[in-house]
Parts: sequence; structure tokens; C-alpha cells
Amino acid sequence: MTALIVMCFVLAAVFFVLGCMDQRKLYWKTAAWQYRRPEANEPSEAAHVFNRIGLFLGAAMMLVLAAVLNAADASSTYSTAQVRSVASSAASDLNQGTQSGIGSSFRASSDLYDAVNEHGGGNVKIRSAGSGEYELTNRDGENPVCLTVTVDNDLNIGGGIGEPWSHSVSTSVNDGAC
Repeated sequence: MTALIVMCFVLAAVFFVLGCMDQRKLYWKTAAWQYRRPEANEPSEAAHVFNRIGLFLGAAMMLVLAAVLNAADASSTYSTAQVRSVASSAASDLNQGTQSGIGSSFRASSDLYDAVNEHGGGNVKIRSAGSGEYELTNRDGENPVCLTVTVDNDLNIGGGIGEPWSHSVSTSVNDGAC
């Protein structure tokens, strides 16, 4: 996004400089070569004035676009509270009580990445900090929140119909880096 903002500023500067130049000289340097008799096709003074106004308006439009893009980029950077909210939502998606079958930390990790992408909308980064801990930050790598995921596998021998294995996933969310 920064490159796009810089490009808007550069184009605004180019349009402004071209608008400040003598429009008659600009015609002779850039467009006159297209005609067999360029002096017969030279634009009128009014056309030169409109060209100058158009260049200044183009420069102003590029500055407005750069300001809008800058404001949009700044508003999409999540605060600590927003990162924590995404972490809490992802944690609640994982906390679904006891389930049958053997649970794996790999599956929980995959589910966690999916939940963070779903709730964060691409504005939250996640990285593994080892041993079931995941650090969530905003796009700029700031405002860290630590999310801990624990998968408990239990063997239920005897007694009921169904699968002998069950697992539960527990999570905790803490502010700060892991």
C-alpha cells in the first residue's frame, strides 16, 4: 500500500510540474512531431489554458487519492484490543468440549490458523511460538497476544458403546508476547 501512496505523490508532482511549464513549449516538445505541419495544428490559447487546468486538477486528484489510501491503510492496523478479540474468537471456535476420537495438536493448529484468518480478515498475523503457544500480532507485527492451545487425549476403557478415545481442546489468551 505504501508503494501505491508514493506513486500517487510522484504522479501529483509530475502533473504539477507539467502544469507549471509553458504549455506552448510543452506542445512543441511532446505533440508537434505527430503532424506534417505542426504550426497549422497548434492548439489555441484556450486549449493551452484547459490543458494547464487539467494538469493541476490531476495533481490535486492524486493528492486526494494518496490521502484516502493513507487513511485506509492506517485504519486497517489492529490495536491490541482488536488482536485480543480475534484471538478470543479463534479460541472459542476451538473450545468445543469433549469429542470422540484421537485429537492431534496438528489438527488443532490447522483449525487455529483457519479461525484466525476467518476472524481477522487478513489483518492479524499468527506464528507458532512452540509447545502449543501461538503469537498473534497485527499486520505490522505489533500488539502481540499469546494464545495457548492444549489438546488432552483420554483413553476410556470399558463401559459404553462408541469410541474408546476422546479428546478435548482447551485454550487461554494472554496479552503480550509468548
